[in-house]
Amino acid sequence: MCGPKTPKDFVQDGPPKGGFPAVNVRRNLPGGGVSTLATAGIMGAALTFGMVSIIMGNRQRKELKREETDIRYSILPFLQAETDVKLAFVDAKQLQNEAEIMKDVPNWEAGASVYNARYMRPMDMFGIK
Repeated sequence: MCGPKTPKDFVQDGPPKGGFPAVNVRRNLPGGGVSTLATAGIMGAALTFGMVSIIMGNRQRKELKREETDIRYSILPFLQAETDVKLAFVDAKQLQNEAEIMKDVPNWEAGASVYNARYMRPMDMFGIK
């Protein structure tokens, strides 16, 4: 025989008289809260509200951009006239500077074209004009 010997005053535990009480294995969870249908409805309403908000915001942004474009187009002639006055002043100043710089060059006209060639038609090729 192998192994230790069991002591003589050893008492083994066993079930109580009448057995153990029954173990409650039922699920005891609280209620599920909002139903799946209600959750889907809330999500659909939130999606609809978000999309409507985006569409309205896009329309408002487009309207504001159109208004700003109309304003810019309405002041464009004034801005163009101001630019024309500035360019006329710059051209006159450049002409004056050219005349001052080139005063010692014979036959130089300030502001005249530097291209002094006469006009020549393109060469006619084999009767094609």
